[in-house]
Amino acid sequence: MEESCTILKGGNLIDGNGGSQVENSVIVIKGERIDVVGTIDSVPIPPEGKVVDISGKTVMPGLIDAHCHPAGTKSLNPMTWIVDPPELRAIRSSLDMWKLIDSGFTTIRDCGNSLSLHLKKAIEEGSINGPRVFCAGRAITQTGGHFDMPHSLPLTWVKERGFARIADGVDECRKAVREQLRAGADFIKIATTGGVMSERSFPSVAQFSVEEIKAIVEEAHNAGVKVSSHAQGTKGIKNALLGGVDTIEHGIFLDDEAIEKMIKQNTYLIPTLAIAEAIITGGIEAGVPEVSLNKAREVQGINLASFVRAWKAGVKIGLGTDYMSDPMTPMGKNAVELELYVKAGLSPMEAIVCATKNNSEALGINDTLGTLEAGRLADLIIVCGNPLNNIGLLKDKRNIMRVYKGGEMIQRLNID
Repeated sequence: MEESCTILKGGNLIDGNGGSQVENSVIVIKGERIDVVGTIDSVPIPPEGKVVDISGKTVMPGLIDAHCHPAGTKSLNPMTWIVDPPELRAIRSSLDMWKLIDSGFTTIRDCGNSLSLHLKKAIEEGSINGPRVFCAGRAITQTGGHFDMPHSLPLTWVKERGFARIADGVDECRKAVREQLRAGADFIKIATTGGVMSERSFPSVAQFSVEEIKAIVEEAHNAGVKVSSHAQGTKGIKNALLGGVDTIEHGIFLDDEAIEKMIKQNTYLIPTLAIAEAIITGGIEAGVPEVSLNKAREVQGINLASFVRAWKAGVKIGLGTDYMSDPMTPMGKNAVELELYVKAGLSPMEAIVCATKNNSEALGINDTLGTLEAGRLADLIIVCGNPLNNIGLLKDKRNIMRVYKGGEMIQRLNID
């Protein structure tokens, strides 16, 4: 069967590499991949192709959210995460997948949620629309750790219905990794500190020993997959780095030593600024416990300062929201994180690179995704207007004119 050929002609090109935008661009898509990228003057138009005139619009790589949890939740009260049946949450999440790709996010990394293992299969088989999904399965946590919640429920309930695999000791940690890989996990997610949403712990509290972390990383790397660590406090961040993790999530209390080690080890930081903003502005209505609301208020400024210091020092920065799909952190509104990066001092181009090229590197998929270059998969979006002039354009799905995934234009979702 002859491959389809689509030519996107005349748009302003942002290729994801961080250089200047290219005016009057041409992108030739053959099948699922980009065949040629250039300008109208330099690229011959294949006569068999379907020409799409995108003059006056911007074409750029599909966005990547490298830290989210589309778990079909309706509240940020952890009690509901256990009580709501997983079947109900799965139905809700099916629509969340469509909302994500409809808003320009063609790839996501789910950092702890076993539902995504099944959502990924449903998307790949064509049963539902959605982005490419890289999932961790159940996040791995120690007893009483960040993902062991809520503590007020019996431990057996949390083990059966929660988002986490509870593991203690080196041998059990190895087994937990193997279980997630057996279930189909694309990477491993762990918690090396408490967190804002922890019921009886704090971001500053270190969790898992260095030996446990090393065992987890060794098992994952032996299987060719990366390890991501929820790490907010300084000691837990450093323990995660000593253990060899590949990405630090949140990184609220970074110090100079941790930043230096991240640069030396080429460890990526995913700051997740949006979640603290959401908790502070809408947490009460969303059911966030008062203790978590207070912690969010305490750490928001510190998190932002650590992010800026790490960026200026040369740490590789990705982009993720930590959104969970409840009304306060809805799927489809994830581009708010880019706006927060620009408010923090990055240029719109730098924020876009974080959400495309840098994220693809953090996920280990930069040979196929993240930039618009010949040979890459044709995951791209066409934007009405120029996000380099106004990064906020990406927050409104009405400005996302078309979404292509693997060269195929995605059917739009006509709801807000």
